[in-house]
Amino acid sequence: MSLRTLSLFLPLALAFTTACGEEKDEGTDDETTEGSGEGEGEGEGEGEGEGEGEGEAAGDSDADGDGLTLDEETQLGTDPDSADSDGDGLDDGTEEAEGSDPLNKFSWPGNGVWPDMSGDVPEQGDTYADDEVFPNFTGSDQFGTDVELYQFYGSVVLVDFSAGWCGPCQMVAEHAEEMWEDKREDGFVIIHAMIDDWRGTGAADLEFREEWTEQFGLTFPVLGEGDIYGGPYAGLYNAGINEGAIPFMVLLDKEMRLDSDYTGSGVEDRVAAKVDILLDR
Repeated sequence: MSLRTLSLFLPLALAFTTACGEEKDEGTDDETTEGSGEGEGEGEGEGEGEGEGEGEAAGDSDADGDGLTLDEETQLGTDPDSADSDGDGLDDGTEEAEGSDPLNKFSWPGNGVWPDMSGDVPEQGDTYADDEVFPNFTGSDQFGTDVELYQFYGSVVLVDFSAGWCGPCQMVAEHAEEMWEDKREDGFVIIHAMIDDWRGTGAADLEFREEWTEQFGLTFPVLGEGDIYGGPYAGLYNAGINEGAIPFMVLLDKEMRLDSDYTGSGVEDRVAAKVDILLDR
């Protein structure tokens, strides 16, 4: 998934016969035997050379276009007929180059190389309510790339609505990377959905997102702009789930249903315990 890219955050593998001539007189015999020896030597050399060349060509082929040869795919155990063996939206070659596991759809490089499993979503959410599918939203990440929530379908997702000037938000951010690294390859991801910058300008532009990412050493998505404020943040407020406080976090299960919500700092242990429960389901 270190990293960009994308992806993360993916797979092909050959005789000749000789016949004895009719018996000749003594002089002819010598000539024939000598000639046959030369023919056999040439035939064997040509056959062996052609076989080795064809074998090497097959091993070096990349039929699925994922950047890995058949020999490499065999060694890794990836599918030589599929560029994306684990179905996380990242080809196997990208994952191998970035150090993630091309056979684990929850293992992807991060740091701008995100998965895309949005095609697996069975239904779109249209309401903010407990046990309902959470509505999709899009924001721009710390690399200036648009990222949507549903790309992480199948994972347990913690969406943290925060602002740069918010002290408790900074306290939560200090431990966020550690929490993600501990559970990421089991199918957990954190998304920081930033609604404001350090100075309270009402914007979370690219410069701010870069600074926030660097300050707290984050390699998961840090999103801003897009429809974050007018979409999920406002929607949760209007639904009475969030009273306008930050940091405000929602925990979504593997099917993107709203499982639980948390307000303020000091809730990390509760969040981690609930994440473990959801990962085991």
